[in-house]
Formats: sequence, C-alpha cells, structure tokens
Amino acid sequence: MYPPATARDRPDAIAYVMAGSGRRLTYGRLDEQSNRLANYWRSVGAAPGDSVILVMENSLAWPVAVAAGMRSGLYVTPINWHLKPAELAALIADDSPAAIVTSVALAPNIVAAVDSLEPRPVIVCVDGDVAGCITLDDALAGQSAEPIDDELLGARVLYSSGTTGRPKRFAQKLLGVHPADAPRRHSELVDRLGVDSSTVLLSPAPNYHAAPFTFALITLSAGGTVVCMERFDARDSLAAIVEYGVTHSQWVPTMLVRMLRLSDREQIGLSPTHRVAFTSGAPCPAHVKTDVLDWWGPILHEYYGASEGYGHTYISPNEARIHPGSVGRPLGATRVRVVDADGADVPAGTEGTVCFQASGAQSYRNADDEQAQPLKQMGDIGYLDEDGYLYLVGRRGFMIISGGVNIYPDEVESALLAHPAVADAAVIGVPDPEFGETVKAVVRRQPGVALGERELIDHVRNRLAHFKAPRSVEFTDDLPRLPTGKLDKRSLVSRFTRRETS
Repeated sequence: MYPPATARDRPDAIAYVMAGSGRRLTYGRLDEQSNRLANYWRSVGAAPGDSVILVMENSLAWPVAVAAGMRSGLYVTPINWHLKPAELAALIADDSPAAIVTSVALAPNIVAAVDSLEPRPVIVCVDGDVAGCITLDDALAGQSAEPIDDELLGARVLYSSGTTGRPKRFAQKLLGVHPADAPRRHSELVDRLGVDSSTVLLSPAPNYHAAPFTFALITLSAGGTVVCMERFDARDSLAAIVEYGVTHSQWVPTMLVRMLRLSDREQIGLSPTHRVAFTSGAPCPAHVKTDVLDWWGPILHEYYGASEGYGHTYISPNEARIHPGSVGRPLGATRVRVVDADGADVPAGTEGTVCFQASGAQSYRNADDEQAQPLKQMGDIGYLDEDGYLYLVGRRGFMIISGGVNIYPDEVESALLAHPAVADAAVIGVPDPEFGETVKAVVRRQPGVALGERELIDHVRNRLAHFKAPRSVEFTDDLPRLPTGKLDKRSLVSRFTRRETS
C-alpha cells in the first residue's frame, strides 16, 4: 500500500469512503496525510522495526495510519477495540509499541494501559482532545508532506490465540524493500477475484479483523476504492452496494444469513456493478451459499486460511455447486494435507487434522517461520475428497467460532468461576443458524444460592468483551467429568448439539 503509486496519476481518485457519512479521502490527500504522520512518528523516535498499534473504530483515519506505517518500515498492529481494559493492557504490553492510534471513546482505556510502560508510547487521538494524547490534527501540523528519507515497507502484525486461547503475536517478516517494490499480496487469490484499479470494495466488518485489513491493503495497492461501513447492518449493506456502485464485497457467513433474512431485500434491488462477493472467517454452510448464489447469481466465492498466513484454499461459485460444503483447493505455493495423530496423511474421505505445507517460496511470511515446523495447522478437523477439495467438520479443543470470531471456552469459564455463586462451569458452542455457533454456559450453582441467567451473562460481560459472553446459560446439579477430573465436554457438546438441532 503506497499511495503515491496512484496519487501521481490520479490524485482526485477516491481511495476511501465511509458508507454511512459519505466522507471521502482522495489518493492525493491520503498520500499527503500519511507522509505527515510518518514524519511525525520519526520525530518522536519511531524507527523501522518499531510497532504502531491501531485501537479504533472504523473511520477515515484508519487508511492514513496504515499507510503511514506501511511506508515507514513499522509493524502495523490492529487490535480489537471491544476488548476490556485488562485485555488491551496485556496486548499493548506484549507488543511494546512506539505509538498508538485511537479515538476519544477508547483513549481513556489506552492511557491507563500505558501508564506503567517504559518508554511510554505516544498516543494519537484521531477525533478529539483527550488528556495524555495528541490529536491527529496537532500531530500532522507542521510536519512535511514529503516522504521520509528512509521509506521502507512495513509489515502487518496480528494477535491470534491459535488453539490455546493465549494471545500470540504473529508478525510478518520485514522485507527491507522500498514500499514501491512491495510484492503482491495473495496474488493468485487476487487474480481469481479480479481486484484491480476499477475495484470498489465494500468492507462491512471491523477493520481490525485479518481479512478486512488485508483486502483494504490489496484494494488500495491496486488503486481501487474501499467503501467502509461504520458498522455492519444488513439492509444498509445492500443499499451501499447500490449507492456506491460496489463491484466487490467481503463477508463472513453470519452477514450473509442476516441479509437473506431481510423480508424486503428484493425491494432494495441488485446492483449491476456487483460482480464479485467473497466470504471467509468461518465455513459458509452449503445451504446459505446456495441461497446467496440463487439470489445474487454466480458471484459468491469462498476462501479459507489462517490469519497467520500459513496458506489458503479457494472455491469458485461454479465449483461450489458441484462440491457443496467444500472450502476448495489450495492456492499458490501451498499444499493442504490432512493427517492423523502421527502426522501421516489419511486417505480421501477420512477425517484428520488440516495442515498447510509450503511448496515454494512465499513473499509474505511470518518472521519466525524458518524455525517453525513444516506443517502448519490451526486446530481444524476436516477431510479431502478424491478431487482434492477440502471439507471442514469441526475444531480441535472445542474452540467456538461465532460470526467468524474465535472464542475460547477456557477464558469464559474462568470469568464464570469468578462469580461467588458459581460452583462449576463449562462453556461450549452450540449450533446457531445465524452465527454458526453461539456460546452456551452450563453452570452448577453453589448450594442454596440464587443466581439467574441474566446476572451471570452480565457478570461475564463486565470482565470480557461482549462477544465472548454466553448467549444462554443452563443450570444443572451435575457437570460430567472424566476420571482425570477434566470436564467431559464431548458429552456436553453431544447432548446440547442434539437438543439445539432437534
């Protein structure tokens, strides 16, 4: 993402639009502001290899901050702004940023989180004045609009909990090249989706998610336009496609379900410009994909892969009709293997652990990939058919995927057990037609103590981000445990899955 590549020839071309407000950012303005911010960061000591954390809602400041980092040799680290102060503080301490970009609504939590850090990072507030921060306007004022002398390509950092629930930092390797010489990202997938300078991408998800972050970079690198929604709304999404002449759109399955459920969706109409839609983040149920293909026509693509960048699979709209439920075949210099507990490949149609294995050089890779095992896996269980198409059947470790977001039962159970009226607790995912899975808590109360579902859900929400809290609670006098003392979650999952689907 190097704004001058487009700004030189098309300075008035629109780089970014906020769908709700209609506020716009041209490539010329993006180039100027990202230069000024890059110069500011250099002035406060942020050097190549340092990190800048982004903790803010979707806004017009987002591409400016990303572009400034990507042309300064910085690690750009987006963080989920829904996290509670203690969760934010832990990630900030682990990342040790030189700078943080945030908003008025979130700044007090950020200021509190960095109080004990040495050196203390500068905090830039994009939409107002907060004690302990500098406003974005003040940071840019007086700074040169010319590029810094040592422009270098930056890299993305994502925090992923893998299969453990403990946040782990995945930093792409700094390539040591000028931003203008950046390799293409996910080149084969981009070619399949046809992203180019004519692309108008609707991005309805939070920018801190891996896929929206990456595809905004890809679209802006190509000289296209990103139409960013302040927040997802099913009806507003369809209206934005029409209003802004969207050509490409990116979804998680939950969003597709919500749009399908709109009683008046046919009245909004389809845009003739909308030629490519793609979904990722969680497997898209076959019936949902079929319904969308019947509604929109053969434009819905799907890809599957790890946020850590281990590899991807892809399936086209036509292939999805022939191989319903599949997430496709591998792309690029990667192969997919399904292995048993000993790491041996299993026959077609046999379930095992899904792994990616690099079969050639990769332009973008994690900094520690050279020391890692050749087989990379994320805890997914699946199988390959005779034609090499991958099907996913579940997650190892009972991790829950709700609306495309990973939720780890151990963390939620710890929050539940912190309530004085809870004697024992288990957290599982149960099927949900909209979210794929939702969080369910099974709880044993302390003897003689009154405790209601709403009180317990609110208790968890006060300690964790709201999306991690249970949607439902079932009280029981007995939680099944194995002879080892561990919760028998398999029996719980089996029991409640049968109940929810019956």
